[in-house]
Amino acid sequence: MGKLEVFDYIETAARVLDENLVAFTHAADKLTEYLNGAFGNIDATIGVSSRIKTRDSLKEKILRNSLYRDTPADRLVFEMHDIIGVKLECRFFKDEAFLYDKIREVFCTELEDGFYCPADKKAVRLKLDEPQPEYQKNGYAIYRIDGSVLYAGNSYNFELQIKSLVNSFWSEIEHKLIYKNNRLSQFDQIMKELLNYTHESLSGIDHQLNLIFDRMSGNAIHNQQEQLKSMLALGLNEMYTAIVKAHTGIPVSIAEYTEAIVDYLITASTYRNDMTGDSFLKTVTENFTKHAPHADSEALRRAAMMDGDNYGGLFVSLMKWVRELDYGSISIGENIDITVALDGIYNDVAGIFLKDINSDFYLNTFFHIYFSLERGTDCRDFTDYITYYTDRIMSGKTQEQRYRTLARLSEIPANKLPLIDTVKMLENIR
Repeated sequence: MGKLEVFDYIETAARVLDENLVAFTHAADKLTEYLNGAFGNIDATIGVSSRIKTRDSLKEKILRNSLYRDTPADRLVFEMHDIIGVKLECRFFKDEAFLYDKIREVFCTELEDGFYCPADKKAVRLKLDEPQPEYQKNGYAIYRIDGSVLYAGNSYNFELQIKSLVNSFWSEIEHKLIYKNNRLSQFDQIMKELLNYTHESLSGIDHQLNLIFDRMSGNAIHNQQEQLKSMLALGLNEMYTAIVKAHTGIPVSIAEYTEAIVDYLITASTYRNDMTGDSFLKTVTENFTKHAPHADSEALRRAAMMDGDNYGGLFVSLMKWVRELDYGSISIGENIDITVALDGIYNDVAGIFLKDINSDFYLNTFFHIYFSLERGTDCRDFTDYITYYTDRIMSGKTQEQRYRTLARLSEIPANKLPLIDTVKMLENIR
């Protein structure tokens, strides 16, 4: 028995994509360069990026949408409206509408079939005769515009999306948790409900972050740090609560654990700010110390808005990192197998954590989340965490005080070990 003809169709379409990948890439690069020049200097814009649909994504879409029924395989990639995807990313929900209006101002020359082009760039066309934003199957609005670009005498289709930071973050998380993760298909309804709730929470984050930008002059530096931590903790908690629910089928509260992880991210993580290359700890510390405590609010506002590593920038950078994680690979509920060799009191602290890491659900879940966020091996990341934890609770203490702290640590229930209140209590033992 032979294979279905559809598989020959898919292989032919994928081969055509491979053969023309260089041309698609050059067209996408030219398009991105133009859009960045036209809109990149607008204050609301974070950046412009592009991607070419991969072989695997192309194959999935052919089967999912039965594209083999209507278009010859050798023409499919040239006729797909989103073979090139371009994203114009902005800060807030309100900026999406603002940038769309800017696009309509720039693409002001009407062509045929509802397409428009800039007065000085007829090679780039956008279909602007349809209402925006449009609504997706999940009920959420999205600015998604079809277009085409001429390059080297050929026309290439693309899809332009305008997305705020939170919407961009949301769509990629949804894509990875549901669309790209067959293992979670049995939880579709549960995940749909949880993701709807998550989207509502992220909308609140957008509002909070907007307030930070709009009211920078009215906030003390310390309050900005606390707001940043609260937003990060809220975002991570919503994401990982959905993941834990999907893996276990049990709703649990992990808010205290995500707060502890955010505390670590800001003070000791291997995370680097994309905008500066510095560690989070270095960036935040410098942001507090560079401004004199007696500076007036207007001076602080001007400095923060001019500063490349302001808190909005940090939030943008960190969320870009978080949304790139492979959430489908997080092994909630599975044993953690690590072996570490530390010296002295560091080894004692590590032993207390390792003793219950596979017997206490919350401690186990904390480290699964922590390992997914950090970028080294589990053993390396565990060592880094124990070093950070030990230095915090033992710093500046005499040998006798360290013994007392270690004795108290060994009495703490495993599920309480990573929590911020526990660390603060141990820090204060004298």
